[in-house]
Amino acid sequence: MTTQAREFVLLEYSDGGKIETDARLIATITLNNPDRRNALDTDMFNALEIALADIQKYSTIRVVVVRASGPSFCAGFNLHAVANDASQAQPVLADYLHRLHHCIDIITQLHAITIAAVSGSALAGGCALVSACDFVIATTDAKFGYPTHAIGLSPAISGPTLSSHMGLGAARELLLGGELISGARAFELGFASHLAGATLVHNNVPDQVPPHNFDSALAQETSRLTKILLAKGPRALLTTKQWLQQLDPLSHRTHRASALSASLSGVGGGESIDRVAAIWKKRS
Repeated sequence: MTTQAREFVLLEYSDGGKIETDARLIATITLNNPDRRNALDTDMFNALEIALADIQKYSTIRVVVVRASGPSFCAGFNLHAVANDASQAQPVLADYLHRLHHCIDIITQLHAITIAAVSGSALAGGCALVSACDFVIATTDAKFGYPTHAIGLSPAISGPTLSSHMGLGAARELLLGGELISGARAFELGFASHLAGATLVHNNVPDQVPPHNFDSALAQETSRLTKILLAKGPRALLTTKQWLQQLDPLSHRTHRASALSASLSGVGGGESIDRVAAIWKKRS
């Protein structure tokens, strides 16, 4: 049972090995533009929104896996499109922020359990998508972070969902520091709930394995967690997720709106315009 949402996002359904007719128990979203490191732009957002809307149609889906093709999970916004925006108001950047906020909202409201399976870099908007998921499985070579201050943009849009994983104190390391952290460090901080491609030794300190094992290890750990979730009582799991969601709208939803405003506050300002142009000039 496979559908293709759009060229840049693949959507696949499966029954999780159950003997049922046309059962949709698992939905897998694959970001599929590896040549651009799965960067978020109009085409990618269109495809992602279509995939998420399709998933919302099926009440039988119990697990949603978000993964990516290629060596990078998601490089954040497509800076080529942002840098080539002729308007000083930066409407392309503003649109990307609004659409990222929309995708985060949808993911956090899904009734199914969501799993981000991450290998390679999940940066800025890519890290924000990961933070919206219930579980984060990372390989030790994964990279997480928000190098957005370099383009004059606040990463606050990701603050509420990020801090719900790791607490506000640990989230400061990513939101303010601007440095990238490894999958192993993300696991230590509580952002990644599971670590693939490593053996946990004393005090849960990971012992890294050779890079060529990362993809298979990620797939194995994702499959293992999915099977564990499917084996649980579906009603009990759904009730628990719904209760957790009730904690969010009263506080995190309000925070998400103010977080979006904080990120939008830099759009169209001289700092952002100049920095985007300077960075893109170096890359050209």
